Amino acid sequence: MDHKEFKHLLDRYTQGLLNQQEIERLEGWLDAMEDKTAFESLDKEALSASREAMFSQLTRRIQEPPETARIVSYKRTLAIAAGIAAIVLTGYICRKSILDVVAPHRTTYAYNSKGYITKQILSDGSIVWLKGNSKLIFPAKFQDNERTVTLEGEALFEVSKDVKRPFIVSCRSLTTQVLGTSFNIRSNEQGEVSISVLTGAVVVGSDATRKQVVHTNESIVYSEKKASVVNVHPSRKDIHEFINGTEYDMAFNDASMHSVIQKIEKKFEVKINLEDTAILNNVITADMTDQSLAHTMEMISQALNLDIRINDKMVSLRAKK
Repeated sequence: MDHKEFKHLLDRYTQGLLNQQEIERLEGWLDAMEDKTAFESLDKEALSASREAMFSQLTRRIQEPPETARIVSYKRTLAIAAGIAAIVLTGYICRKSILDVVAPHRTTYAYNSKGYITKQILSDGSIVWLKGNSKLIFPAKFQDNERTVTLEGEALFEVSKDVKRPFIVSCRSLTTQVLGTSFNIRSNEQGEVSISVLTGAVVVGSDATRKQVVHTNESIVYSEKKASVVNVHPSRKDIHEFINGTEYDMAFNDASMHSVIQKIEKKFEVKINLEDTAILNNVITADMTDQSLAHTMEMISQALNLDIRINDKMVSLRAKK
């Protein structure tokens, strides 16, 4: 794809004018690029085209503000534009950067290969560990009223609590709805879907079966062919298998602060900075399993009397004065 075609497609993409074939062509080209070298293959004109298209989209998205807010909004627009321009000029804009601006609610895919576990952190902070030959379909950014994903295969879900937005998982013909909990879903080629709840409760149902609630340490097996649901109880071995190879288990018993920080950084993909290294002298006994990053850090704050600051993927810890 040369820079003229790139500019043409990107301009039409931001206006929502592309047909499905053109969308697949543009996104396929962006997919083929590695994040850190995403736009290094473009010449100056193509880089300028991408920047102009994004600026145009940002401008269109900002509604005409009231008279008293016009200066603030204008400065905000300039700040956003300047930030994008700086990223473009340093050659580090990637596919996600563009699409997060022009299509924040686009459908996104995560895949996993047999024998591996792939972690996906969703826009609401929910964590999904994909297992086996699996595929997760989800929006880059959830809507304001619900959070819906589609699973093919098997995954362990740790869903962030949000009473205003139910989390819905579609797996084959079975639907699982939760507000915030953790559970494992597994489907097979025989048309069976198994759901095992580790914490909380979920509501499951299909067009062929009535809805029912599955509680902590309970499992059901749904058969599409028989249109039936069988209740079972997972064993300790089953539960160990569900969480094996993931960072789900966050129970600590007299654990050094150093090891706790390492596990938190790995699970939530954040960087924790200590403003006072004396914090590392502490040990912690607590169960932070199935807790969001914010709640996890709050537990540490209360246990060690620390001030916590979370800024996107950066977390700062310091002793309270």
